[in-house]
Amino acid sequence: MKKRDVKFLKELVETPSPTGSEEKVAELVRQRLSGIADEIHTDTMGSVHAILSSHLSVVHEDADEDAVRVSAFEDAGEYEYVEERTQAAGNVVQMASPVFMLAAHMDEIGLMVRYISDDGFLHISAIGGVDAAILPGMRVDVHAADGILRGVVGRKPIHLINADDRKTVTPLDGLVIDLGLPAHKVKQKVAVGDSITFGAGFERFGQDLAVSKSFDDKSGVFIACEVMERLAEADQMQGTYIAAITTQEEIGTRGATTSAYSVNPDVAVAFDVTHATDYPGIDRTKHGDIRLGAGPVIAKGPNINPLVFQRLVAAAEAEGIAYQLEAEPGVTGTDARAIQISQSGIPTGLVSIPLRYMHTPNETVSLKDVEDTIRLLVRFALDLEYDASFVPGISPAVERPHAARKPKKPLNAERELKKMAAKMEKLTARIAELEDENSQMSTVQRAQIELFEKMRRERDDDGLDLVEEAEGEEEDAASAGTPGAVEGAPGVQARPDSRQQSNNPRFAQQPYGPQLQYGMPQQPYGPQPYPRPDHPGQGMPQPGWGPQPQPGAGAQPQAGPRTAFANPAAAEEAAQGIIPGKDTLTIIPTDADKDE
Repeated sequence: MKKRDVKFLKELVETPSPTGSEEKVAELVRQRLSGIADEIHTDTMGSVHAILSSHLSVVHEDADEDAVRVSAFEDAGEYEYVEERTQAAGNVVQMASPVFMLAAHMDEIGLMVRYISDDGFLHISAIGGVDAAILPGMRVDVHAADGILRGVVGRKPIHLINADDRKTVTPLDGLVIDLGLPAHKVKQKVAVGDSITFGAGFERFGQDLAVSKSFDDKSGVFIACEVMERLAEADQMQGTYIAAITTQEEIGTRGATTSAYSVNPDVAVAFDVTHATDYPGIDRTKHGDIRLGAGPVIAKGPNINPLVFQRLVAAAEAEGIAYQLEAEPGVTGTDARAIQISQSGIPTGLVSIPLRYMHTPNETVSLKDVEDTIRLLVRFALDLEYDASFVPGISPAVERPHAARKPKKPLNAERELKKMAAKMEKLTARIAELEDENSQMSTVQRAQIELFEKMRRERDDDGLDLVEEAEGEEEDAASAGTPGAVEGAPGVQARPDSRQQSNNPRFAQQPYGPQLQYGMPQQPYGPQPYPRPDHPGQGMPQPGWGPQPQPGAGAQPQAGPRTAFANPAAAEEAAQGIIPGKDTLTIIPTDADKDE
């Protein structure tokens, strides 16, 4: 919601307008709609009527007060009906059909000074449905002739109240208002009949919520002004739209009764607030499921014309607005109850804003619900045909909004072509950027592939050099008679064929068998194959080590880690039962050894 709109809503709810004293809010409405409506007038009840019409003229003539004449004229091949409706002082106003009235009341609940005591305390009565339970300790504004006086609602403190009385609500006649002034000054400034309102203002809080006194129903007044402004901006008017900002709803829809009679619209929608049931303590099985932020509430019941209801639902769905339904099995406590039965009967609908804590200083609404209600009513108004019919059971059912709705504004071909050309230019530039980025990425990818291929070739070359170097070392060691150079020598495992190893240079540098450390052969781990004279028993095989003879196998040698030998000496040892392993040499006794 725009700052300008929030400021106007704040001004509305903070401007006092207790029932019977709505003049200040009426002036705000006239100022807001003065540059929008074609005509604004205020009736003797104090209700404001702002008229916006596609065909409006005022004819000053002496006409009978009940005279209503209907004429038709042809414009661009389409017929539009114009009714001449008699207004005050004999002025006849011509308005295009259909005539649609939006009704919202501007009065709020409050209190009234009933008696001033000799010690300067004010005794009070309620204006509208005031809950006495919320009053003790509240700050209030007393609207005296010379200005506003701040007061406090007082009662005995809980310490001085009997235990039984604490369980009951103190009635209004047990409460007083303290102005903090001497008695003689109170009687000078305040008069019996002065009105009193809650001393609370507008504040935004939470997630798109607002809290204030008198959202009932100044939120509706705000919506009516916004709808009229947007209808004027839409430039699609096919009829006449009248915002009826009514008075005295809180004591019986009195302003709506006279407004509906004088305007006598073809169709009307009242909008007000309804009870949100999304907080603890409310039985949804009795009062329905109504939630803040879930969209405007469309009422259904005998107080509502069924075709108006269908059109409201169709408008919400056409605009993609989430909405809620409310069952109203009897008359509603809104302006709709009076409008419906005015004159010969007016097709009426009811749209409400979900509200928490109704008739308290802290009424809470969702600003999103307010905005969605404005959109809903604008679409409903623009979809009305000049010959719309609302007779239940006779008029055709409404399945969707008016299909022949005109575009919001006529298209300017030259401007649209310029916009499209600008968009195409941006798209072309973006495509060129993407192609350039794609080309750069391809270049990087090719460079990466070439680098990886070069690294792979270098790795393979390094591995081959190491293998060749290792083979050369073996040949040099064999020719020099270096211990361990002869494959199959006792205690030394032969070097595997380097050609069968991995291409990875790391593995090519680590052949099996003892490695040379500073020119000396490294002793392998594990028991040594032959005993050493200076250490008897060292190098002898331990029990359980090496391959064990199988039962019944005799002196046959067991298959060891290696069964092929590169020299005759190793083969002869194997024939004697000596099988060289990976790091050890195991001696398997023969049958002859056992006999010995």
